[in-house]
Amino acid sequence: MHQSAHKIALPPAPGTFNYTFDTKVGFKAQYAPTGVTGCAIGFGTGGCAFPGGGSLSLPEFTGFQMQSQEFKVFIPAGARSFLFSGYAAQGTQSAFVLRYGKEPTRVAALSGSEYQAAQTGERIDTSFARLVNEDVDHFVVHDGGGTLRFVGGQLDANRSSTNQGKWLYVRQLSGAALFDYQGAIDVDMPKYAAGYNAITWTTSPFPDPVDAASPGGGGGTTNPPVAGTTVTTTVASAAGQSLKLDITMTQSATEVAANPQISTWVAARIPANGLFYTTDVWFFRKVDGWAQLLLPFPENVAYSSLGTNATTLKFSPSMDLTDTDLRAFNIEIYFGYKTSTGAFVSKGKVWPQ
Repeated sequence: MHQSAHKIALPPAPGTFNYTFDTKVGFKAQYAPTGVTGCAIGFGTGGCAFPGGGSLSLPEFTGFQMQSQEFKVFIPAGARSFLFSGYAAQGTQSAFVLRYGKEPTRVAALSGSEYQAAQTGERIDTSFARLVNEDVDHFVVHDGGGTLRFVGGQLDANRSSTNQGKWLYVRQLSGAALFDYQGAIDVDMPKYAAGYNAITWTTSPFPDPVDAASPGGGGGTTNPPVAGTTVTTTVASAAGQSLKLDITMTQSATEVAANPQISTWVAARIPANGLFYTTDVWFFRKVDGWAQLLLPFPENVAYSSLGTNATTLKFSPSMDLTDTDLRAFNIEIYFGYKTSTGAFVSKGKVWPQ
C-alpha cells in the first residue's frame, strides 16, 4: 500500500483554509515522526488535525479499482487505535481475510454460511485489539452499503499502544472491486518515534519496513542488494523513432549459480501532474505491450518471467513513444529483478540518465 504515491495534506497558512499537498512514496518518507502524541504523523501542526483521534492518513485511490487484491499496511510501534476502510459499489458483496504480523492462511472464497456468520458477527469497534492479540485469520465482509470497514477501535481502554511495528496483511477472497481506501491511526508519539528510528528498512528506492517485526529496540532482517550486479542502459533508437533501450545486466558467476532463474520488470512512472494524473501512476512494459499491475500476480507484468540466468543479460524494450513524447510527461523508466530466493531488487531509474 505504501508503495503507491501518497498525497499528504500540509497545514494551511494561519487564517486561511487553502490546503497544499506533499506527495511521497514509501513508509519511511510518508511517516517521519513529527507532530505530537495523538496528532498527525508526517508534519507538525501544533495541534491535532483530527481532534480526539489524531491521524496517520493512508493513500486514497479515487476511482482506482483493486480487484482480488492482496496488500499490506504497516502498523507502527506506538499505535493506540487504528481505523481502516474502503468503498465498493452499493448492493455488492466482497469478502476479505486479515491477519496481523503474517500472511493469512485462507485463500478460498467463503461459503454462504461463512459469509453470513462474518456479517452478523461483525465487531469492527474491537477488531484492532483482536487482530493484535489473536494470531488467527479474521474475516471482513461487505454489507452492501458502500463503505466497508476493515478495522477499528483502540488497543485497550487504558490507551495502551503497540510495542513493535508489524504489517497487517489483507487478502480479498471474493467480490466486487474496491476503491477509495483510507484510514487513520492514533499514536503515542515518543514511542512511535523510538520505534520508527529502530526500523530495519527495505532496500527499495522508496523504503518500507521489512516484513519481520520492527520492535522499539530494533529487530528484523532485510534482503540486501546484490552488490556485484550492475545495470547499464543505452539508447538503441534514432531520434524521432520510438524510444528503445538496451538494458544490460552483469553479474558474477557466483550470483548466477545462486539464482539459476530470474524475472525482470521494466516500469514507466508517470509522476503526478496537473493534467490527467493526480497521483503517480505506474505502467509495466511486457514484451508485447504495456500493462498495469494487479496484485497478487506481479509475474503477469514481468518483461521476462523465470528466464535462465547468465553472467550477462540484455533486455531491449521498446517504449512505443518517442523520447520527446515521454519527456513531455516527465516519464521515467525503472528496472528491477527478482532472485531465486524471492527477493525483489530495484536498480532504480534507468532512463533518462
